[in-house]
Amino acid sequence: ALLLHGSLPEDEQDVSFSLDQGNAEQQLVVIRSRLDQSMDEAQQLKREVLRCKQEMRNMQAVKDAQQQRLCTQEASILQMKQELLRASMTKDELNNQNAELQWKMEECNRLWGECKKEVGQKDRLLQQLKHKLEESQKKQTENNGYSYSGNPAPSVSDAEEVQLLRDSLRSLRNNFRDHDPQHHTLDTLEQGIVSLIDRLHVVHTHRGRGKSPRRKGQLTDSETWSSTTVCHTNSGSSASTKILYFTGKSPTPSMINIPKRLGEVTLKDVKAAVDREGNYRYHFKALDPEFGTVKEEVFLDGAIIPGWEGKIVAWVEEDHGEESQEDPRGPSRQLFTGGTSGHF
Repeated sequence: ALLLHGSLPEDEQDVSFSLDQGNAEQQLVVIRSRLDQSMDEAQQLKREVLRCKQEMRNMQAVKDAQQQRLCTQEASILQMKQELLRASMTKDELNNQNAELQWKMEECNRLWGECKKEVGQKDRLLQQLKHKLEESQKKQTENNGYSYSGNPAPSVSDAEEVQLLRDSLRSLRNNFRDHDPQHHTLDTLEQGIVSLIDRLHVVHTHRGRGKSPRRKGQLTDSETWSSTTVCHTNSGSSASTKILYFTGKSPTPSMINIPKRLGEVTLKDVKAAVDREGNYRYHFKALDPEFGTVKEEVFLDGAIIPGWEGKIVAWVEEDHGEESQEDPRGPSRQLFTGGTSGHF
């Protein structure tokens, strides 16, 4: 049993026996058997130790992998926290921007309401001015039905009222944009006021002379209003020149009359008649021997304005300071090309 199995049976392990002391061969066999048994046990122990070491290495590798994974997860968690913080900050910023936009929208709505209110007030003022102008025209038409002989000059209040109307139109024009359709209505009102002033001047002239406005060879006030042509007397002592001018704000030209003959009207007279605030450049339709029809720009106040077919056609353009307002070299000319608002 000892040689085959390396140990004694369990029932014989406690039984002690002794070998023959004189038989050395038997003792040698027993010792070798025990030595082989010890060597086998030592080999098994070595294998177990190697297996344990391998298991320990595997466990260490697993531990390192777990630690690496844990570090990676901690880094991911930290990144997610940072992204969450940035998202929260972005949300707060968007909320602030939304509140600011709402406030701006309310402010715009309030300004829009104020603008609508101002436009309504300006419309009412415009209607009042039109009503006053119609009343003035109606009164003047009624007065034209009578002849005047030695009547006194017009009262100062009438002239002040006309000047007040012109000032109101000027201030009202400044409140509109350059291409606002209301400029056409303002041009019509201004043209009517200018015509009314001219009619009053003619009527007052006849009052001072004690003559009737329906004298032979002389146009009546109603004819002057309807035809807007140049008025001449039989004796030729007085004359007026019709001026049509474009402002660029409306395709419809405006008309004024200057009590001077064509060829005597200067740039200073035109500026005084147009009567606009600010700096403007003045171009006039003229005939050039070389180029034909041109737009001639006049700089000097004392320069004579060129005429065209018995009248003066002008373009009044606002000067934004790009070029000098007065050129000592005299008037400049540019080729007339026509256009919607430039050809008449």
